[in-house]
Amino acid sequence: MEKKIKRKSSIEKALDLIEALKESEDLGVTELSNILGLNKNNVFRLLATLEVKGIIEQEEETGHYKLGTKALFLEYAYLKGLAFLQEAKPFMKMLRTRVNETVYLSILSKDNIVYLHAEETNRSVLVHSRISKRFPAEKTTSGKVLLKARQSKEVVFPIEVDFEGLEPEVSEISTVIWEDKNPIASISIVAPISRLNQI
Repeated sequence: MEKKIKRKSSIEKALDLIEALKESEDLGVTELSNILGLNKNNVFRLLATLEVKGIIEQEEETGHYKLGTKALFLEYAYLKGLAFLQEAKPFMKMLRTRVNETVYLSILSKDNIVYLHAEETNRSVLVHSRISKRFPAEKTTSGKVLLKARQSKEVVFPIEVDFEGLEPEVSEISTVIWEDKNPIASISIVAPISRLNQI
């Protein structure tokens, strides 16, 4: 008996498209067609609908697409609704001032870690922003500490240190934020390896 292949709904396809633009920010129709496994006509229709709604925008010079202001507004509204993020911000600012390096807050999303918020340093050596980026949880210190905490039967604060895991010459130190005995987020210091001994 042949198995029926479940086809994705238009909503699922649109969400996949938004996810692709969130990962790469600037993509053309051909690139999106290859990433999504859809023909160009389908991609064009999805893009047209999302553009009308302000979710995506088209660059005039290149013809490529990126997330629009409404997508950013929706993300901001989501973040604003996270009570623990609002509570964490003063502590993150204090930690940033104390170590003079960028401090991140991230959460698990399925098998990935997502960097939600940063208090950035003013120091000159640049570390690429990780805001809204997704990485496999097991490949980041943030993901590793959250996975360890979830497996623990008691409240623990594991610390993970990583060198060049996501970016050359960059280190990350992470631990866990708990709420009601649930590990809900990770807090990290991200800095060039050359400045690690100053933290």
